[in-house]
Order: sequence, then structure tokens, then C-alpha cells
Amino acid sequence: MLWKICLPILLICHSTAIAQKQQETFLGDLPNYDHGVSGKVYALNDHTLVVRNLNYDGQAPDAFFWVGTTPKPGVTGTPIPDENGSLKPLKGYRNATVMLQMPAGKTLRDIKHFGLWCRAYQIDFGHVKIDFH
Repeated sequence: MLWKICLPILLICHSTAIAQKQQETFLGDLPNYDHGVSGKVYALNDHTLVVRNLNYDGQAPDAFFWVGTTPKPGVTGTPIPDENGSLKPLKGYRNATVMLQMPAGKTLRDIKHFGLWCRAYQIDFGHVKIDFH
């Protein structure tokens, strides 16, 4: 009897998960330039990135998620809040999934790259080019 109640609920949850996954647009793989960075970057919508299987050792003193309007990261880029809305230097990640929101007034259509950047040493730890038009 209980299965008659649980089965429809499970089917709805599964269908919702599939629909959400289908809405994501794959943007690219984060290459490992430094600090064990890797992950798969997806656009969920104009304002949201999802990074799956994110890895970063957390050892850089001033690392941030970073977006910019140039093809490659640089000092003119902009840090974006982590999955908790914090703009503090990043902690480590191990096969994590994070959802990141674009800064106020920006959409994925405005930016050309996303990655992890160390502000203190001006080092690109890995980025993907974004062409979300």
C-alpha cells in the first residue's frame, strides 16, 4: 500500500531532476592550471552558473570565482560570490556541485569567461570561455 503513495512521488522527483538537468547548457571543462582546479561548468539561466565535480585545493591566499568581459581572466575581472553568497577567499572543494549567481546588473551574456583567479598573485587557476548568446 505504501508503495502506491511513494512510487508517484519518486517519479515526480525523478522527472523534475531530469528536466532541471536538461535545462543546463554545458559551457566547458575547467582546466587545471594550478591548485588542482577542475570541474564542469554549465549555464542554468542568464544569471546562474552551475559547476559540477568542482575541485580546488583551497591553498591560495586570495582565490575567487571570477568573471570578466575579456577572453581570458585578468585584473579587470570581477569576483562573484561563492555558493553561500560570500566574497571571502575560496575554501577547498572536492567533487562539489556549486550554484553561482552573477553580480548585480550582469548576465552571462555580458561576460566572456568564468574561472578561479588569485587576486594577490594575479594567477589564473583555470577558466572557461563563455559565449552565451
